Amino acid sequence: MREHVHENIILIDRPLAAVHAYVSQPWRWHEWHPASESASGAQARLAVGGQFDETVSMKPVPMLPIRIRQHLRWTVLESVAPHLLVMKATSSMIDVHVRYEIDRLDTTRFRRVFRFQVKGWLAHVEQYFMPARMRKQSIVAMRNLKRVLEADE
Repeated sequence: MREHVHENIILIDRPLAAVHAYVSQPWRWHEWHPASESASGAQARLAVGGQFDETVSMKPVPMLPIRIRQHLRWTVLESVAPHLLVMKATSSMIDVHVRYEIDRLDTTRFRRVFRFQVKGWLAHVEQYFMPARMRKQSIVAMRNLKRVLEADE
């Protein structure tokens, strides 16, 4: 399996704690991440070892009517509020590792490192469309996150 890595950094004009509080609520991810549909089973505060489920979907090829939907089981690996959140997820088609780093400069810097490996039948064709689609989706997600958080002042 080939691992793909997407890294995004954005500056958000909100306090560090507010950014961490928002991104550590998986049931709100659908408000900013285009692939997220819903999440359940999350605790009020994501603690190491905590688990939750998320339903995600994606149109791998924009011009085709095919939509891939997956149910991910997430596990929190590290949680150091308000600076760090590391999680992994798995499903029948994809394994994911996400790292959120949040620090303060003149404004809040949010760094998202998204790693994924496609498995199953999709692994044979994913190199032709998945990395580009996931990269675009990550950019949209970061723009949405900034917009949502800065509007919530």
